Amino acid sequence: MCGPPYQRHDMHLGSKAPNAVPSSNSPLPPAPPGGNASPFSLTPGCDDTALYQDARTGFSHLLPGRPTLGMPTLRAGEPPADAVIHLQDAPITLRYRTEAPSFAAASAAELARGTAERFAGWRAQTRVSVDWANDTWLAAWGVEAAAVAAYDIPESANAPGSPPAREDLFVLVRQGVVMLVSWTYPRGFIDDPAYATFASVGEATMVWDAARWEQRGRVWPEGPFLGPGLFGAPKAKYSEIARQLAALPVALEERSQVLTILSGIVTSAGAPWVPLAPDIAEGNKRALLSAVRNARLGVFVDEAFADVRTAHDLRGLAIILGRALDVRRPSSIPPSLPGVANQLRPPPPVRLHY
Repeated sequence: MCGPPYQRHDMHLGSKAPNAVPSSNSPLPPAPPGGNASPFSLTPGCDDTALYQDARTGFSHLLPGRPTLGMPTLRAGEPPADAVIHLQDAPITLRYRTEAPSFAAASAAELARGTAERFAGWRAQTRVSVDWANDTWLAAWGVEAAAVAAYDIPESANAPGSPPAREDLFVLVRQGVVMLVSWTYPRGFIDDPAYATFASVGEATMVWDAARWEQRGRVWPEGPFLGPGLFGAPKAKYSEIARQLAALPVALEERSQVLTILSGIVTSAGAPWVPLAPDIAEGNKRALLSAVRNARLGVFVDEAFADVRTAHDLRGLAIILGRALDVRRPSSIPPSLPGVANQLRPPPPVRLHY
């Protein structure tokens, strides 16, 4: 049994305010006893998830997509990493690196931003826009400061013919130590609903706090639309309805408008386990109906939203409807919905325990 839905506990960091960072190198916590035992572990969880843990720092990351630990390499074009994880279900590679500050900074926030600018600029071979994470994300991750960036990676001169790639970067700072978390994927994958699904989980389940690093719970709640996983299989009821919708005489302009709205829903739906507020569900339904002209399609949208309870349901409905309307692809292949933006989503609500 997988147990109840995933929950994020309250943070145990002493202060969220940016703190001054020493200019001298800070030693990392030692690895646990055991000779050559690795401080990195990946423990299978519910469905397709596994929990990555770094025993040196108390950092953990609950990941979907059947993750597996890889070997860090120094191949041309690859950044240094303490630990590498590959997803078996999606073309995503994650890298984790912990280091002492590489320059003097007046605050943890400046250290995070400066480190992100340098790393992203080196990877992209150009200047990259870097954003600070807000206080809600800092509390969720258990850090004093964080900076985020996303950028395209040019083809390496040392690795010609490598596929165009894109990378998301998170630089976390806690108690004078810097952690870089990144995930790299084919550039075109950003338009796939599976990317948005992964990112909604990956962004929400980073925890740098040994007091709450034992993350448990089910990422994929039960629902009427999709099964668990980055490419969750459509449930029988809506799979059959989608097949019928695919044959509807929907005008090209209407299809385009509806697909654009569906793309935004897939991107912004949030972490799968989050219960959806009624006003959020109603707002998304109104947005879709505003673009629908076909009467049968309008009835489907109106009735389907009665089954939407969680972010997983909302995204699942959008994916199923997108597959039905995207006539360019067979329904068995997850569609590439246009316009998926790469933005840090609002974090799921923090459930406090007293």
